[in-house]
Amino acid sequence: MTTGTIDKSLELQIADIVQRTLDDHYQGALTFGPIRVQETDDMVTGEWYLQIFIVVDGDYQLLADQWSWRLYHHIEPELQAISVTQYVLPRYIPKNDWGWFHEAEGLDF
Repeated sequence: MTTGTIDKSLELQIADIVQRTLDDHYQGALTFGPIRVQETDDMVTGEWYLQIFIVVDGDYQLLADQWSWRLYHHIEPELQAISVTQYVLPRYIPKNDWGWFHEAEGLDF
């Protein structure tokens, strides 16, 4: 996959993979969405990675486990199957914070 060109269709596929994986793991203890994918250029290394913004509704403390921060390892095979090779950096945002976070970060979605 060419870096810098995540289109809406690919974003939706990635978001679906993330959604299914999180739902399977947390079994309703948390709900997730919206999930947004933004390809980002690391200014230090120059490498492209996927920053995945995941809105979380429920007890945010459940995300303190190492599983949630190693999301990439759980979704890597499915990403590779759709030719996505960039590293994934999840950003979990409590649902109550999404409105101001969205504005503060200047996100265009």
